[in-house]
Amino acid sequence: IKFAYSVLYIKKLVKEMTRKSITGLLVVSFFIFSAEVTGQYWKERYIVPYVPTSYERVAQMLTIANVNEDDVVYDLGCGDGRIVITAAKEFGAGGVGIDINPARISKSKENAIKEGVTDNVRFIKQDLFEADISEATVVTLYLTKLVNLKLRPKLLQELKPGTRIVSNNFDMGEWKPDQPEISNNYDSHTIYFWVVPANVSGTWEWTVSARTEKRRYILHLEQKFQKVNGNLTAGGPNIPVTNITINGDRLQFTIAE
Repeated sequence: IKFAYSVLYIKKLVKEMTRKSITGLLVVSFFIFSAEVTGQYWKERYIVPYVPTSYERVAQMLTIANVNEDDVVYDLGCGDGRIVITAAKEFGAGGVGIDINPARISKSKENAIKEGVTDNVRFIKQDLFEADISEATVVTLYLTKLVNLKLRPKLLQELKPGTRIVSNNFDMGEWKPDQPEISNNYDSHTIYFWVVPANVSGTWEWTVSARTEKRRYILHLEQKFQKVNGNLTAGGPNIPVTNITINGDRLQFTIAE
């Protein structure tokens, strides 16, 4: 009887251990599944559906950006390459198209050959968040608002001051456009335009020689995107500073003494 009891006890113990093991396995599997789903969710949030920009809007975007033969236009998420190709063919610019989809890159190269602009453009299969965009003088976008916001720090950090950015239909959140939004009545899309501002925040000092003395000026600036505030001193009380504007690498302001 003791032996039979021991066997039953062991069977019960094994059964409980198996149940706990299964429960533990399910819990671990749930967390692994959750992590995978969450990771995939975040990846999918930054997937941009392929919607070609109409040729009318392409021309409008490039015109707003004042593209010319001295420019290098980068199209991030280039699709079939039409923006870069149009910039080269119609505006005389150089261009680079970046897209993570190899089929889009192949199509872009085919279109460039058809339009005879292969000497002026190139297409790169790459994640736009990892691309080197420092060469650009103009950047064109037709992404999503979420992608624009994630891309915004990269644009501000890597692009040269004065680089123009034009986006079809999606803005940059707190970074307000430099030019009023231009609505396209044809399809109710809006085009946004920015100029990358230089980082002028901090303290600036200079000396001005007068007839009898030298005056040392100290200017303290605070900046948020292209909006700049500041105060100026010259060995005395603050001097009013007004009309502070920044356009690329050019800072202008008015002082009243």
